[in-house]
Formats: sequence, structure tokens, C-alpha cells
Amino acid sequence: MKTIKKGLVVAGVLSIILAIIVIYSKNFEMVLYKYFSSKSTEGSRTLLIVYFIEHIRMVLLSSLIAVILGMSLGIFVTTSYGYEFRELLLKTVNIAQSFPSPALLALVVPILGYGIKGAIIALVVYAMMPIIYNVVAGIDEVPKDIIDAAKGMGMNEIEIYTKIKMPLALTVIMGGIRTALVINISATTLAAAVGAGGLGVLIVNGVRTFDMVLILEGVIPVTLLAIIVELLLKELQEKLIWKA
Repeated sequence: MKTIKKGLVVAGVLSIILAIIVIYSKNFEMVLYKYFSSKSTEGSRTLLIVYFIEHIRMVLLSSLIAVILGMSLGIFVTTSYGYEFRELLLKTVNIAQSFPSPALLALVVPILGYGIKGAIIALVVYAMMPIIYNVVAGIDEVPKDIIDAAKGMGMNEIEIYTKIKMPLALTVIMGGIRTALVINISATTLAAAVGAGGLGVLIVNGVRTFDMVLILEGVIPVTLLAIIVELLLKELQEKLIWKA
């Protein structure tokens, strides 16, 4: 339990640091310009908080859709109704996981054009993969003798899922969600390349102008956000293990 509490403390401290950086972004820029050389000393014309809110909005929306769709598909292919699609879905997941996220964005843009719609779809597809895989793996790991005992007690398939399989597979499923969210936070920076905004705008502009300050102004909040989410979800996952 000590390690869990330590994780929460670290997440809290990092959250305070992140809040200070986002709220006092101009002061943060001034500190960066003192330690990093740059051709420009003007920094970003748009406040960091604007990009941060755009980034959070895309992460939350795409993650929510990915969790709902990923869990639904993962559960469906483990049931008697969807078992025939199981191999096809898992093969698709394996192929998609090896597909670079920038390539997904590049495929979506010709269909939906530039903007947030294409970025959200690409992020959802990419984030769904670890969720689907872990849902299937978690349900498969439930001991068969427990399932047989539940059937012997007269439980139907829905009752077995809600009372046996899902509770026992929850920690593995949470592992997939945790991975998906952390990946999504960093992958959302690529949305700037298709005009969807977010913290990636600072990184892209920094690379174009060789401005290390702009790059760091985008990278540091993204990194802190990913670490905070990782620590909080790890804490939640550990609590589920303790309850189990």
C-alpha cells in the first residue's frame, strides 16, 4: 500500500507543477528562454492553456469512444454470438498495432479532410487496439472451472459475464485502458499536423522554426499529463486487485 500512496503523492505534485506551467505559461516561457537558446524570444502568440484545453478535449473524446467501442467489440467476440469473428478481429488488432499512428492520420485526411473529425477517428482506432486485446485476454484467463460451476448453478451467459467474467477480468481490462490512454495523450500531438490543434501545434511550430522553447513548451505538459494519468490509473488498477 505504501507504493500506491507514493504514486498518488507524485501524481499530486506533478499535477500542481502542470497547473502552474499551464496557467503561468508566459513566465514558463521566460524561464525556458534563459536556459535554451532560440532564434526568437517572442514565444507562442496563443496562450498555452488554449492548446492544453484543445488537447484534453481530444484525448477525453477519443478515449471515451475507444473505451466504449473497444470493450463492446472485445466482449462480443468472446460470446457465443460473436466467437466466429474472434480470429478476424484479433488479426486486425495485431496488424493495426504495428501501423504507425501518423500513417493512420494520413489515411483519414483524404476522406474527412483536415480538422478535428479526422484526428478523433484516427485516435479512436489507435486507442481501441490495446483495449480490445486486453478485454479478450482478460476474459480468456477466467478459470473454466469457475465458469462451469456458474453454469451448474443455472446462470445464463449474461449473468456469467456480469457476475463472473467481467469482475475477474477487470484488472486486465484496466491494464488495456491504462495503456490506451497514455498512448492517446502522446499520439494526440500528431493531430496538429492535420489542423486539429492541441499541444502538438507548439511542437510542430518549434520544429519548423528550430525553436527549442516552443518544442519544450509542448513536450513538457504532454509528458507530465501522461505520467499523471499513468500513476492515477495504476492506483485504480491496484485497488481493483486488492478488492479481488
